[in-house]
Amino acid sequence: MEKRNVIYQFLINDLRKSFCLLNFLFSRKKYGISFRNISLSIILIALPFTIQSQTKNKDSIQIFKWIKLSEKYNNESIYDSAVHYADKALNFSKEKKNEKGMAHALLKKEEIYIDYDELDKAIPINEKTASLGKKLNDPLIIALSTLHKAQIKMYQNNLDEAIALFKECTKNYFDKHPSYYAALAYNDFGYTYGLNEDLINQTKCLIKSIKINESLPEINYGELAVVYNNLSLVYYQLKDNKKTIEYAKKSIFYREKNGNIDDLALGYCNISQLYRSIDAKQAQKYQQLCVKFSEESKNQDRIVQAYITSALIASDAEDRTLALAFEKKAVKILEEMNNNPGSLALRYIAIGMHLEALKKDSNEAIEYYKKALTISEAINNKFNISEVYKNLAKIYSLQNKHKEAFEAQKKYYIYRDSIVGEKTSISIAELETKYQNEKKEQEIKLLSAENKIAQKQKYIYIGLALLFLILGLSLFFVFRNRLKTAQKLKELNELKSKFFANISHEFRTPLTLIKSPVQSLKDEITDENQKIKLNLIDKNSNRMLELVDQLLELSKIDSGKLQLILKEGNISSFLHSIIEPFDFHAKDCKVNFKYSIEKKVANYNFDKDVIEKIITNLLSNAFKYTTENENVEFLSSIENGNLKIIVSNSGTTLNKEDLPKLFERFYQKNENAKGVGIGLTLVKELIDLYEGKILSKIENNVLQFEVIIPLDKTPTNAITIANENKSSINNSIENDNELPVLLIVDDNSEIRSVLKDIFKEEYTIFESENGEVALKIAQKEIPDCIISDVMMPKMNGFEFTKAIKSNELTSFIPVLLLTAKTSEEAHLEGLKSTADAFLTKPFNNQIVKETVNQLIAERIKLHDRYSQELVLKPTEIILDSFDEKFIKKLQTILDENIANSEFTAEEFAKQANVSRMQLHRKLKTLFGVSTTEFIRNERIKMAAELLKKQAIGISEVGYAVGFNDISYFAKCFKEVFEVSPSEYHKKHSSD
Repeated sequence: MEKRNVIYQFLINDLRKSFCLLNFLFSRKKYGISFRNISLSIILIALPFTIQSQTKNKDSIQIFKWIKLSEKYNNESIYDSAVHYADKALNFSKEKKNEKGMAHALLKKEEIYIDYDELDKAIPINEKTASLGKKLNDPLIIALSTLHKAQIKMYQNNLDEAIALFKECTKNYFDKHPSYYAALAYNDFGYTYGLNEDLINQTKCLIKSIKINESLPEINYGELAVVYNNLSLVYYQLKDNKKTIEYAKKSIFYREKNGNIDDLALGYCNISQLYRSIDAKQAQKYQQLCVKFSEESKNQDRIVQAYITSALIASDAEDRTLALAFEKKAVKILEEMNNNPGSLALRYIAIGMHLEALKKDSNEAIEYYKKALTISEAINNKFNISEVYKNLAKIYSLQNKHKEAFEAQKKYYIYRDSIVGEKTSISIAELETKYQNEKKEQEIKLLSAENKIAQKQKYIYIGLALLFLILGLSLFFVFRNRLKTAQKLKELNELKSKFFANISHEFRTPLTLIKSPVQSLKDEITDENQKIKLNLIDKNSNRMLELVDQLLELSKIDSGKLQLILKEGNISSFLHSIIEPFDFHAKDCKVNFKYSIEKKVANYNFDKDVIEKIITNLLSNAFKYTTENENVEFLSSIENGNLKIIVSNSGTTLNKEDLPKLFERFYQKNENAKGVGIGLTLVKELIDLYEGKILSKIENNVLQFEVIIPLDKTPTNAITIANENKSSINNSIENDNELPVLLIVDDNSEIRSVLKDIFKEEYTIFESENGEVALKIAQKEIPDCIISDVMMPKMNGFEFTKAIKSNELTSFIPVLLLTAKTSEEAHLEGLKSTADAFLTKPFNNQIVKETVNQLIAERIKLHDRYSQELVLKPTEIILDSFDEKFIKKLQTILDENIANSEFTAEEFAKQANVSRMQLHRKLKTLFGVSTTEFIRNERIKMAAELLKKQAIGISEVGYAVGFNDISYFAKCFKEVFEVSPSEYHKKHSSD
């Protein structure tokens, strides 16, 4: 079928524009792919219900079936069958006097005619459909008929009328009712803007089409692929190679998801064409895929397109032989189809040119030129005719046929001048018309101006009098209302802050209720597509929680309730703890992250929470807008008592005009760009609260923020807290001379330094840089608690925890894992490794400290239970399996040696196969007693059991449980039970 004359006009004027137009037309029905795979899906579903009021339900169903069959055959490019069933639906609707059914059948027919470029048939049907829509007062029918009319005008190259009609149907209906048709309308709307060389509005329409499509319950991948392809063509015209390829690949992605081989072949053909001027190897790669899938599709139009594309790419590579082979393949199919003479003529010309370049038989080239000439003259294609004569003149000249060369050259000039003349005539006619219109407009404006001046003179004096009166009254009311306005603004600010605080608190409960069932569903559902959707819900729930927290912070600042809490600490070490998670995140998202933190030995008073929020928001913002292989940099130093922080990221799309607006809440450069949310606003407010400064600049596409925070002075709204010297844990064991032992394991020395600084006053601290060494230390020193990083060399935190918990010497030791991984999966893995607690970096010092204290406090409760319930054996105390086995082992040893008065702590440790210190630390941590105290307590327990028996004396009991001195036995027994052995025996024997 013939392409429009507008295609040739574009071929002459601009190769880039012509490629975009051809690419768009190749995505239409007549070239093998329907651009309405889902065009009437919504109508067809609704049809039985919309026409039920005028006819019986069985009639509605019959109309629905025929329209559905028509759509099916239209999608399969079976023209006659598509028209046949549309006619059946139309005739049946007329017979039953069903006007809505008639309207929908007409809509289907005109859609088919538009798809097959039979506009003369589509126009009268469109007029009938519009008339029926108005008669029925059906907004959907009116909108669809307007959309079809806009498409007709677009094909007729009446672009201004088409744009007006697209605006009408989208504004009146499709903007209010998002659907597949709305997405299609914006796609064609954008294409029309493209023909009108308005690339900005074209881009807006295409993005709108994408948003509508992606918001629908079921995404139509085929249509979405077409829109992304059109968007890539826009950037192709703008010569933005990066975005051209990006959107072309997205189009390929959705074509693959759609699963249509013919459609996928078209996508590979498009991207290979786009790569021609960018990357020859990539062009060849996609060209081969294009040929493969085109041949599999058995669609002759698609195969021809693939061969032509292959010929062009081979020609670019100077492989004329391969290009000639592909051109001949394309010609063979075009000759068989016999339905596109214009394209066939162009291929004949291309073959002739390749033969010339290969210096083969020039007569063969002439034969092809003559074939092209015959076809071009038949269809009156002056552009092709002039090209043939130009090439014939050249080849005749090489053959020394000067007469034929002269005649061909003369005809070439005639046709070339004819084309130029036609263009000039059209331009002159347009200029003349424009001149006449402007002249008439000037005359009308002159007359209107004279009338307006005459009318204005009558009202000018009245206006001046009224003006002075209004000014006087205004001054009076403005002055009176200024005080009221100031008071109202103050009240509104207070209400706004209160509102933000209240609504933020209210949001947290429903968000938690959303996250909990989502996480349960993620564990129950196996379908990957559903899991992706659930992950998206979970991710955005977390994002909302972050925004809620930020709103709370801002509301506190606005209300003046937020105070800086200054505590002494090493700021260099603290900054390392904040930076470490971002270092891990950078590797995960393939961003080049560099950081430099100046080491300072001196401590400063600073608000850790505020500085953490400032740095975290700045770095999160930098990573958010940095693509793969770009750079993010963090620098910090202390200069003249001020903390100086620099955060920068490359590849920014912002310009200097955007800088003043970056700290506005939810600032967005344009509707296509990501917004900055409230993170940077919070950063600015917190820095102002700290009485610091933040500067921003852009140089060489690098966005940089510089923050200055004072450390040597106390801000107005700040309080300073002195470090505490004694913890609750020390209070609980104040009678014990031993400090609790803490083992810190982390490959980052700065993090170890931070943790040691937190616990140094209250704990005996051991440290290690990896899990292997730490395991040896733990087995030797038996610490009361272990803090370990997850990501470490040789043995990671999960493996280290499992090793600790599976060793009978160390299984009872509580382990707190710290990690830069913030995902819930990492948290779950940590708990599965039997860790007792799990915190993410950057951590809050007080939370870490309190968590360790709580873990040790739980062990102290076991001490209390052991001391209070002496009738219980150690095996009766609730412990994990490894501890229970160890205690059973100790109990067996005691049972065997309880009567031996020479049984000492050293002998006890030897039989338990541990060192005396290891046994001491183990028993001290488990039960809060030394080895000697443990042996004595167990002897007293055994004595109490024996005293309950009637036929046994006090001395015999003492000797039986290993006491040589009966008076010492009586003293120890009374200390435990507060009665003497004889009183205990008397009381229990009477029972």
